[in-house]
Amino acid sequence: MQQDDKEAKFKEFFERARKGVLKYLDQKGGFLNMGELHEYSLKTYLIQHQRFSMMMESFVNEELVSFDPSTQDVLLTDKGKEFIK
Repeated sequence: MQQDDKEAKFKEFFERARKGVLKYLDQKGGFLNMGELHEYSLKTYLIQHQRFSMMMESFVNEELVSFDPSTQDVLLTDKGKEFIK
């Protein structure tokens, strides 16, 4: 498989995982501790620490979630709810 094909498949998988993680967050009332969200992404999508950090950064940068570093809590925003529809 060519490198471009591998990258395209990974991007497709990662985007599907992002939506899945946000849908899970929504199903849990839109609010979870980051540890619980990480555990879900690991068990369901095999997203480990470094990739999970990338995922969380993308969520925050795109304003799909708000994150409180002092409590490690993640809150799904209205923009995040629109994203998963």
